[in-house]
Amino acid sequence: MSSAVNRGRSCATDAYTALLQAEDPEQKERQQALQQVVQQALAQQRRGQAQQLRADVVVTIPVVFHVVYNSEAENVSEAALLSQLQVLNDDFRRLNADTATTPEYFRPYAADTKIQFCLASIDPNGDLTNGITRTQTTNKSFSYGSDNVKYAEKGGVDIWDRDQYLNIWICNLGGDIQSNILGYAAPPGSRAVNDGVVLHYSSVGAPPANNFKWNYNMGRTATHEVGHWLGLGHIWGNGSSCTDSDGIDDTPNQRYESAGCHSGIKTSCNDSPFGDMYQNYMDYSDDACMNLFTKGQADYMNTILATSRASILNSLACTGSLRSDFETASPNDTLIIAGNSIIYADASAGLRPTEWYWEFEGGVPSVSTERNPTIMYPRPGKYSVKLSISNGSLSSTEEKEDFVHVTVSDLVVYPNPATDFLTIEQPARIKVLRVELVNKFGQVVIDEETRDRVLRLDVRDLSQGLYILRIKSSNGTEVKRISVLR
Repeated sequence: MSSAVNRGRSCATDAYTALLQAEDPEQKERQQALQQVVQQALAQQRRGQAQQLRADVVVTIPVVFHVVYNSEAENVSEAALLSQLQVLNDDFRRLNADTATTPEYFRPYAADTKIQFCLASIDPNGDLTNGITRTQTTNKSFSYGSDNVKYAEKGGVDIWDRDQYLNIWICNLGGDIQSNILGYAAPPGSRAVNDGVVLHYSSVGAPPANNFKWNYNMGRTATHEVGHWLGLGHIWGNGSSCTDSDGIDDTPNQRYESAGCHSGIKTSCNDSPFGDMYQNYMDYSDDACMNLFTKGQADYMNTILATSRASILNSLACTGSLRSDFETASPNDTLIIAGNSIIYADASAGLRPTEWYWEFEGGVPSVSTERNPTIMYPRPGKYSVKLSISNGSLSSTEEKEDFVHVTVSDLVVYPNPATDFLTIEQPARIKVLRVELVNKFGQVVIDEETRDRVLRLDVRDLSQGLYILRIKSSNGTEVKRISVLR
């Protein structure tokens, strides 16, 4: 059984966030923009202008544990990882055994966040997995400053798609077990390459699976860091005063972080009758003295899941299923000129398919069993695409109507002469902005902005005669003579 010196909890998320912002100036802008979106959504809820974001719906986040170890002591057991997953589920659903230790005066604020976690059963390649990767490294330790644990070329492990998984790296942070850096997390708005949570190996899981004898062996470091990953700040704010805040209405103001394990009412600011909420997971108390998220924190985390992290809620990583989807190899290829071809790309999720059956309305060929076929479209029009996939036992179909818009090769106007309607079709390479029809007196009788590739002008009320059609486009202005007959 291992032991460690207790120096007090320390989380490197704030320092790590500052480092990310220094390396990527756009990071701070993304976080500020996201903060505005979140606050607007929360304000709408408070005013009753929006439905409760998640009501009583429980959402599930797929997790992958990346164990990166130099010595066998750092190679965290599967039992400890499963214990950690259980701690996350218990803490976020308020099923933890120590709920009874929440003071009576804070219990009305305690929340079941309706967020739970599952161990991934499908990897990014669509193959089955146990949700755990293990990598032996020559690195003696890792740090938030280098973030090397997230890069295979630097002795760590590359991230799995952050839109499908919550990545949790487990490693030696700081050189030895006595290090007081227990973990750090990438906040919402971070780049995809480094998104996730990092934990000190000795903080993972709860006894008996975690056999390290110190004050951080109950898995609450992961609860704290996942709270950061879902947008929460430290409960005392960003400084050591009673004027800053964590931005959550129902957490009391607190001057500074807590340490150790307190009892009774502990007051650092004089604006709360019950003092500091040192039992909150976003404080620095010992694991045994943490036991709640508040309703305000739960609302905030769910708002993050509804906005910047919404894609992970559609992940199939824990389902053992598959879902058909597709795209074009080039995003702009859904708008092409007749006679050109489109390369399609299978973008299915979940288990790896072994069979593909494509159907292309208006395309040549009209069907294909290739994974990423090339299809030519000879005639203008809007066409649907359908993809059915199978792995022998499961199947899924996705159809997208009017997915492809095939245009004429040159700008055309017809019929000429016209009696009822005048049609203007524009090719893919040109964007018509505005059309004007001018009579023989120089008066503009029709003036319309274009919102589609095909525009129909109603000329039924116009007198017979010769008109000038001015077509203003991304290619300049084109003038055509139009006859209207009666």
